[in-house]
Amino acid sequence: MPFDKLYVMIKCTVCDGTKFHSGSGHHNPYNIFEWKECPYCSPDGEYLIEAHANSIAEYFRQLSDSKRKELINKLLAIADQE
Repeated sequence: MPFDKLYVMIKCTVCDGTKFHSGSGHHNPYNIFEWKECPYCSPDGEYLIEAHANSIAEYFRQLSDSKRKELINKLLAIADQE
């Protein structure tokens, strides 16, 4: 089943992608000087958000003409298959 929305991985805004999270008392209760990893992001320091249509349009606008045409042709080929 295809997704009806586009999602992107972005750098965690809580730990800045470092996986080190020292806020909110998120520490090891047996060693108060040892902080646990950030509970909000993946092991890569990223998390998933929904891409807004304006963000997608801006991404396409910043592509070179050749890359944009290549992506559009791929999308049209997929649409023709359905």
